[in-house]
Amino acid sequence: MNCREAQHRILTERDGALDEPSRAALAGHLADCAGCRRVQDDLTAALSAWRTEVANVTVPDAEREWHAVRRRIRGGETGADRPARSRRSLFTWIALPLGAAAAAALALYVSPSPRFDPAPIAHVDSVEAPGNNASTMVFVDDKSGWLIVWASDATPTGD
Repeated sequence: MNCREAQHRILTERDGALDEPSRAALAGHLADCAGCRRVQDDLTAALSAWRTEVANVTVPDAEREWHAVRRRIRGGETGADRPARSRRSLFTWIALPLGAAAAAALALYVSPSPRFDPAPIAHVDSVEAPGNNASTMVFVDDKSGWLIVWASDATPTGD
């Protein structure tokens, strides 16, 4: 049996779930291994200290504590026992959101709006359509590469 298995069995023995053959194998390992004996002694000391602390804890009367809590909820405390209460008036519940909305509106009104400044068209070509249709125009923007064509669908009149 190795130490890892022995330490697992020490915990199982503490819970009372170790069968007799495993208990005998653990005892044989503990007789030869000082490290595992130290683990068992430390566990026993820790459990003993915990049990002593648990035994010294005083548990308050549940019924009496429940009545005290109910008195505090209903507002039955007096003097130093009474917690500081923060009551907010109707004015506070209305004024705070309205003030925040007014501040946001003022900030939007006062802040300068960004101006849209379209980039100038770098290169413009004008092409007239065949015939007498002089309203067809073509614009090419060098920066964006956009091609814009304006054309009328009116048929030219014969002169």
